[in-house]
Amino acid sequence: MSTTDPFVLAWNSIRYHTSNMMDQADKHFDSMATTIRQKANDTSWLPQFPHRKSPPPPPPAAPMIIRDNGKGLGVVWTWVKEHKWLVAGLVVVVVGGGVLVVKRKRQRVRRRKALKAANGARKEVVVIHGQPHDPIVKSTAHDLERRGFVVYIAVSSHEDEQVVLAEGKTNIKPLQIDILDTLSARASISRFSSYLKSPVVPFQGAPPHHLKFTALILIPDSNFPSGPIETIPLDHWSDTFNLKIIQTLAITQLFLPIVTESRARVLFVTPGIGYSLRLPFHAPEVAAVGALEGVIGCLRREVSPAGVQVGWIKVGTLDLGTITEKKGNKESATRADVLSWSPAVRSIYARGYVCSKAVGDGVRGSSLKEVNAAIVAGMLDKRVKKIMRVGSGSVAYDFIGRWVPEGVVGWMLGLRGGRRVTENVRGISPGSRGSSSHSLESSVEWERVDK
Repeated sequence: MSTTDPFVLAWNSIRYHTSNMMDQADKHFDSMATTIRQKANDTSWLPQFPHRKSPPPPPPAAPMIIRDNGKGLGVVWTWVKEHKWLVAGLVVVVVGGGVLVVKRKRQRVRRRKALKAANGARKEVVVIHGQPHDPIVKSTAHDLERRGFVVYIAVSSHEDEQVVLAEGKTNIKPLQIDILDTLSARASISRFSSYLKSPVVPFQGAPPHHLKFTALILIPDSNFPSGPIETIPLDHWSDTFNLKIIQTLAITQLFLPIVTESRARVLFVTPGIGYSLRLPFHAPEVAAVGALEGVIGCLRREVSPAGVQVGWIKVGTLDLGTITEKKGNKESATRADVLSWSPAVRSIYARGYVCSKAVGDGVRGSSLKEVNAAIVAGMLDKRVKKIMRVGSGSVAYDFIGRWVPEGVVGWMLGLRGGRRVTENVRGISPGSRGSSSHSLESSVEWERVDK
């Protein structure tokens, strides 16, 4: 669009001429640059400059290879990759072992000794009920005495009292309780309760302190009559129930007021293998332990609201220090038992009886220290396990008795389902029970000669 404004006309003229000048200058500079490049290429004395090229693409990343520099790292890495599951298993074992070691160290830190009074004297009292000459009773009493407890062993006769006094330990004392005389037994318990509540002066000039009742430990005698049920006299059954069940119940009943008042622990220690397997020809033992199991279960529920904890220690095979002597006499004792039966009974039960008596013969007994440790754990741990299994075979036989079919258990025990001995003695193969088999055969031959 045309305009007559002088300023606009002047601005358009300046812009036009300036544009032409810039275009001419660009053309001139391009021509000069082209001429210079040609002259430089045609001149031989000037150095040749390489043309710029685009950089090459980067090479692909090479896989990382761990080379063996004499240290075997490559071999180890390759082996680890090829055995992943084995390495994982080793890691689990190492971690589990570490956890177990830490747990055992923590257990060692737990209290395993009796607390002492402020004056340094003993203050915790334990009562053990059992036969004073029983190895478990003696071992338990000495172990607790070394740990700082005042140990009382309940006795019912003057002879048993002398056995306890013969130990020569100041802190292992007899506690006379005649359970056959109810009034006398209650008077003894009343005196014992008053003794616990009265202040004690350990030595002249020391401040008095009170005793603390810690635990009642019940260890029935582990000797039971054995044999077919039809051959065991009723008076043996009566004696077994009186000694193992009635006496244990009587002592428990007498001490329960003191136990609930002191919130003490109650621990039962019984044999476990015969009851777990329902071992044939051991009916008195199985019946007594089974009855005590029922009592333990009821007692636990009755006294738990009062803060009293009840534990049951099932004992397996133990090394009592007289194993060699018992093995030497066991064969002749078994032979004498079989010969005492009538011929009809012997022909039915002899083989099974010999096999049942051989249960546990090849098992090495555990130390009595395991029983002592279990008793201390039941006394001092914060929570008492309902059932503690100690001794060789206690866990395995308990599992077999609970979960393995009865027919398999009978086969393991060598039972033949009623076959008569006269038909099977010659077919007994020598092996782990070779000596027992020979004894049985010899017994039958002796009976035949005697006739």
